[in-house]
Amino acid sequence: MANVKLDGLSVAYDLDGPVNAPIVMLAHCFAADRDFWRPHLPALADFRVLRFDARGHGATSRPDGPYTVEGMTDDTIALMNHLGVEYAHFVGVSMGGMVGQHLGFSHGDRLHSLTLLNTAPRYARAQQQLWRDRAAEVLDRGTDHLHDPMMRRWFTDKEIDTDGRGYQYMSAAFRRFHPETFAACALAMADLDTVDHLSKIHIPTMVIAAPGDPGIPPELSKLLAAQIPDSVLYWLSPARHLASLEHVDRFNSLLQRFLTDTTKNSCYHHASIKRDHPR
Repeated sequence: MANVKLDGLSVAYDLDGPVNAPIVMLAHCFAADRDFWRPHLPALADFRVLRFDARGHGATSRPDGPYTVEGMTDDTIALMNHLGVEYAHFVGVSMGGMVGQHLGFSHGDRLHSLTLLNTAPRYARAQQQLWRDRAAEVLDRGTDHLHDPMMRRWFTDKEIDTDGRGYQYMSAAFRRFHPETFAACALAMADLDTVDHLSKIHIPTMVIAAPGDPGIPPELSKLLAAQIPDSVLYWLSPARHLASLEHVDRFNSLLQRFLTDTTKNSCYHHASIKRDHPR
């Protein structure tokens, strides 16, 4: 693990893999950290992998709110700039996928491809209000009482009842999650609406969703894919919100094939990291 100071934010990250390989940047979901991606690293053996903790998560510092998805996007670009990463494939799940959408339409020239996993371009009003209510609630009561309801939104009953590895990881991560970060991120996600900007994304994009996701109904996943020109949409089922953790092999296969094909088809003419950068 390494840490870097970016405009007052201390960002924790790992950068591993073949030095001259294309870079894949991985952005985790709300309440997780960069270890979310451990089950998926075998799919990325031929790539250089940059995993990082979002602001307020994991070993990254926790600045005062408010937070915005645009601000988290700026954090991502600042990390790329500091490490000398000119171009990357970007993979984001849920909140990380919201950052990915913003990168796609505001910094698409820095991306080789975009993978959006269990993420939405906006929330229905009921879900927006749920995030706002919970933001206020955790500042008053903490997060312990929300552990079980959140796990049931994120995982199938089978995954929870059998104490699956994905459930174990997110359960432990959630119990470490600070109420102030919960509130700041919840309010940031409640305000999300990228629908009118998605047509500006002109890089290869793969959307992966779960029809049983209680927070992102299928029509929102279909809308996300439909608004991004030439994107492809795949489904993981049975699953709820964190589908890749219950379908590790299937997700890994989809991701590996997409990144490999995209890299080949893009006629890889430039290195992902500037040659004069010490890393």
